[in-house]
Amino acid sequence: MIDSHCHLNFDNLSKDFSSIIERAKKNNITAILSINTNPEKFERHYQLIKKYQSLFISYGLHPGNVNSFNVPTVANLKFYCEYEYVIGIGETGLDFYRSTEYTSEQYQSFENHIESSYETNLPLIIHQRNSEKEIIEVLNNYQKSKPLKVVFHCFTGSNKLRSFCLDNEFYISLSGIITFKNANDLREVIRNFPLQRILIETDSPFLAPVPFRGKMNEPSYVKHI
Repeated sequence: MIDSHCHLNFDNLSKDFSSIIERAKKNNITAILSINTNPEKFERHYQLIKKYQSLFISYGLHPGNVNSFNVPTVANLKFYCEYEYVIGIGETGLDFYRSTEYTSEQYQSFENHIESSYETNLPLIIHQRNSEKEIIEVLNNYQKSKPLKVVFHCFTGSNKLRSFCLDNEFYISLSGIITFKNANDLREVIRNFPLQRILIETDSPFLAPVPFRGKMNEPSYVKHI
């Protein structure tokens, strides 16, 4: 079993790092992908995970962390994607839930991540919140030239996004949200989605699945999703 998306460098996980990895092993978690959300914190994050054969990492800038001064260039993204154990680009995307202050910077960052995905052949890990229409438009423009490798992490999309993912052979990743009592609409949307294109993730330390909802999440809980 694999946890395809978590944040092992976040303080509430990293301070108990060895115990969390040990619990994951005891629960038959064979691989964990720890997602980078801030390039400035990548080196420390990388040093944390490289000691364990079962741990991997991505490189990218979360759209919620974008500002006027930190949009990564394609060259920067490609450089760090050459590191051993880096197996994905992101998480990236568009997030208009909390603020639209840096909308143009979010678009630029997202497009640079896409270009880097093309050039490195690494999959793109996408975060979308209040931005489904806009993300579909951006990806459609790029798909015309060459197919992308895409994972929609923590999928909570509509039937339209579901169809878009199916049409383009993208992957979706399900988090603890799918176990929540109020997630009936999501369960209906993903019904009959091809199993070979569904990943599971904890997104820990967030979104602990039932029966741990409300507690700090960790990779060993992925078996409940």
